[in-house]
Amino acid sequence: MIMTKKRTLLLAIALIGCRSAGSRYYTLVSAADDKAPMASGELQLDVLPVDVPPDVDRQEIVVREGQGEVTPVDTRSWISPLPRELRSAFSADLTRALGARDIAGITPAEGIPVFRVKLDVQRFESVLGKHALIEAVSTVRDPAATAPALVCSHRAKEAATGDYAGLAEAHQRALAAIAAQVADEVRAIRAGAPACSK
Repeated sequence: MIMTKKRTLLLAIALIGCRSAGSRYYTLVSAADDKAPMASGELQLDVLPVDVPPDVDRQEIVVREGQGEVTPVDTRSWISPLPRELRSAFSADLTRALGARDIAGITPAEGIPVFRVKLDVQRFESVLGKHALIEAVSTVRDPAATAPALVCSHRAKEAATGDYAGLAEAHQRALAAIAAQVADEVRAIRAGAPACSK
């Protein structure tokens, strides 16, 4: 009985080892740019958690393989759950574009404007060797102002060459393009002429 349990345990460990040995992990956070300016301290952002569609709300990369077929790939995963990956990458891109700090979860510094930013990803499509597509709605609010929030739609599609690394890089570029649009919207609000980026 004890030997049978030991054999079962060893077999389970061996199977886990085989699966993890072939697993690869990817990130939506772009590599650090040594030339990127430091935050100026003139603006603070409260980047809220990112919502994603239920069909891709998992750690495995989900690829589209035809008109109606999507497949979660067991051995290809984001390094953290997709909503967390998207929030981290979006925050990094947005703060870099605006020279701002993300103060989510901490007390904001007094006397420095704070903008609350929410990204709702409505479509996150991955087609291996072809493209990465992100469609999202952003909401930007100045909590200190009485003006209504600025709500804008975004769509970014980037060519994805090669393997899963190429797909991850294409999603990085698509998310950076959306972050650049949201940065323009924050600037427009600060200038007193709120408008969605074209």
